[in-house]
Amino acid sequence: MSQTLDQGGRSDAPYTLLVNSSDGFADCWDPFFQLLDVYWPDHDCPILLNTERARYGTRADVASSQVNHDIPRRLTWSECLIAAIGQIDTPLLLYMQEDYFLNHQVDTVRLARAVDQMLGDPAIGHIGLTKHGSKGPFEPWQDANSGFVKILRRAQYRISTQAGLWRPDVLLSYLDPAESGWMFEIFGTRRAWRREDLFLTVDAQRNGPVFDYTHTGIIKGQWHRNIPALFVEHDIVVDFAQRGFHKPLPGPFRKLALGQKLLSDPKRAFRQLILNR
Repeated sequence: MSQTLDQGGRSDAPYTLLVNSSDGFADCWDPFFQLLDVYWPDHDCPILLNTERARYGTRADVASSQVNHDIPRRLTWSECLIAAIGQIDTPLLLYMQEDYFLNHQVDTVRLARAVDQMLGDPAIGHIGLTKHGSKGPFEPWQDANSGFVKILRRAQYRISTQAGLWRPDVLLSYLDPAESGWMFEIFGTRRAWRREDLFLTVDAQRNGPVFDYTHTGIIKGQWHRNIPALFVEHDIVVDFAQRGFHKPLPGPFRKLALGQKLLSDPKRAFRQLILNR
């Protein structure tokens, strides 16, 4: 790494903000960090931007992982994430992606509470911090006033790439080097169904999310149509024409597209979905 992780953050911080990205999304980096400063102005943790070969030189407080800089072939999504986690030495990591453009103030009180919960209970492997993660089912955690719910073992998207706290070793244990991000969520969830790991999430239905953003700013390489208004509000200028805007497919066609993606690697899909291993 060309930068140290404690730049711009406390060396004793309990977590590192890992912004998972790739070099093809460099146009998102400035807007992401501009909005981070607006909606979380007092963040004081180490920040690691996961890049392939690029170095983000705009800010001294953001380290660039450059995980692919000395490897001839291009690493997979999971290989890049595995390598980035290897650069983190804090007890926890706060996972986000470069297109999670914040649009409301971060609830720092509840974030601190989630961090304290994980530091105080080694059994907790993950706490989701948005309304976009697991679809449940859930059950109350400890009591109705705790602010957290337990993600049950057979929950949809038990493994999610939405904003959340992770123990680095737990996240690593679910990653398969051959998988893309969407495969990690689908197949990782199947793997999580067979394990007893304790996963929680904030009770967003009752209390709202800790991190709020449009789900998600970039869809299949194109801008979400809600993003221009947010950027105009904050005087953020990008060339939207370079990516264009995503037009969502009707429900049945989205399912068909997912099926086609699964069939792109039929052996893996068969092992994970049919053999469940």
